[in-house]
Amino acid sequence: MLELKSISKNFKNKTILDQLSLELPREKTVFVLGRSGVGKSVLLKIIVGLILQDSGEVWVNGERTTPDDDNRMVHFRKQCGLVFQMPALLDSMTIQENLQFGLEKNGAEEFATGLDWVRLSKSVLQKYPSELSFGAQKKVSVLRTLLRAPEFILFDEPTTGLDPVATEVTNKMIRNVVRERKTGCLVVSHDVKSALELADTILLLDAGKVVFKGGPGEFLKSELPLVRAFCAGTVTHA
Repeated sequence: MLELKSISKNFKNKTILDQLSLELPREKTVFVLGRSGVGKSVLLKIIVGLILQDSGEVWVNGERTTPDDDNRMVHFRKQCGLVFQMPALLDSMTIQENLQFGLEKNGAEEFATGLDWVRLSKSVLQKYPSELSFGAQKKVSVLRTLLRAPEFILFDEPTTGLDPVATEVTNKMIRNVVRERKTGCLVVSHDVKSALELADTILLLDAGKVVFKGGPGEFLKSELPLVRAFCAGTVTHA
């Protein structure tokens, strides 16, 4: 279980997150929706210790994370893999070299299994990032995280910049990861369609606070103006 307890964060006297709490069990998918700039990406960085919260706690499998203890944070980061919005692959390396980078050991059989997880063919291993589509690069980025065998995967805007076909492929990949790897997935996004398709629980952020929490069915029935705007596709992200 990944738990956030009353997380708050301010930047230059502006409240980004205000007493945010959530729970993510394994084999479940939680979506955090919100307009641009509401602190969704900040939340992910707090979980993995890249940013320190002002107050509140992050717990992983019953243990509280301690960002000031490097050894403990290495342990927690192995349990929580972060997939950034941009693939961040090394252009001078083949896909296989990108996947092997930083890993202690991984054989051809493990790579082949991993490629099945994200629905890529073996032929991509000897290619360079520039030879792949943006969607395929994102898959490689996800696989790079999966090969570290985390219990929880954090996705930062996984469908941003993708066309409808690539978005559907990405959503299927996330669904497969949860089902086949028994991983808990936390997705921050403003893609309400993907949230309705994939989420067990949806949280909606506004002005740093959770203004809605519930399942997709409850989200569709909610009368909150911001929820209605998301459902209607009229919300502004500026």
